[in-house]
Amino acid sequence: EEIPIYRLPKELRKAVFDPLNAIFTLSHSTSPLNPVLIHSLFQQFLCALYQRRDQNSYVPEEIGNAIMQKIYSITAYIHSHYSSELSLDFLAKEFFISSYYLSHQFKLITGSTLTEYIQMTRVRNAQQLLIYTRLKISEIAGQCGFNSFSQFNRIFNKLSGMSPSEFRKNQVISNTASTTFSY
Repeated sequence: EEIPIYRLPKELRKAVFDPLNAIFTLSHSTSPLNPVLIHSLFQQFLCALYQRRDQNSYVPEEIGNAIMQKIYSITAYIHSHYSSELSLDFLAKEFFISSYYLSHQFKLITGSTLTEYIQMTRVRNAQQLLIYTRLKISEIAGQCGFNSFSQFNRIFNKLSGMSPSEFRKNQVISNTASTTFSY
């Protein structure tokens, strides 16, 4: 394809991203089988992407390079400051752009609203803390920028399809299962 950028509908993303998430998880463990498993998972990712290539909703648009760079700067800022208070108004002021224009351009360029993107970033970081630390779930919620534990649970469940405690339990079970096969 001329432009190797894919934007898939929400219902198709899970099938494509699951192998990548599994690769990320495997990259933090030490098993002699990891290179083979990672290679296999990467092939699954490529096959899933290829199978859904006709459902790509990405449309190349001529958007000013300056605004695209500004949106990329904002996403980098979100990744670096996800634990801080982030809002449309705050980011608009921080990056000298109107909140309406930022909201519209952010959705156009990333495919997500600003709020969805912030929530996704926070949940992904929370998932890593759930897997690789023994911090209490309430501490993780606070470290990842959630204002309340109930907000954290609701958003985590919405994006992950399970509660934070279920997610941690599933990761412990899968890590235990994978370590039983290591030699």
